Amino acid sequence: MNGLPPQTDAVVEWGIRASLLTYMAGAPDFEVETSGRATFSLPAGARMTGRVDEHGVLRLDGSVVLRAHVGALLVPLIDVRIDGRALTIADPASSEGSHDVRLALVDLVAPEIVESDTGVVMFGTRLASTADALFMYNYLPGSDFDPLRIRFNES
Repeated sequence: MNGLPPQTDAVVEWGIRASLLTYMAGAPDFEVETSGRATFSLPAGARMTGRVDEHGVLRLDGSVVLRAHVGALLVPLIDVRIDGRALTIADPASSEGSHDVRLALVDLVAPEIVESDTGVVMFGTRLASTADALFMYNYLPGSDFDPLRIRFNES
């Protein structure tokens, strides 16, 4: 699947990676920051809403930022976009926090589950080759992360 169904509202649910979240939550300074309608919980992970644009790119509203170890470990789900091939975020290393510079966080694996009658697509996710530094090289590119579920609603 290249691109997602244009002009469609969607809800994304992503557990990120259970072992990473367990590790982060064990840090005494673990914190979660959400904005917009985005939510986060340890059992469920991140939940964000958005809309697919005319080019088939799902742009999610709000953000979820996870921090531990005085910010040395950071998962910044900011300006999240999904195009059917990858989930990208605003590159946290870009100057002035520009949202124009993108970082591929995870690559999407061909949909494992497609429920066309309910409008649900589930992708496997693997750490993108550009994102291993974000996790202090503790995960190799291609490492499995949790599945990503997208529920589409025609509008």
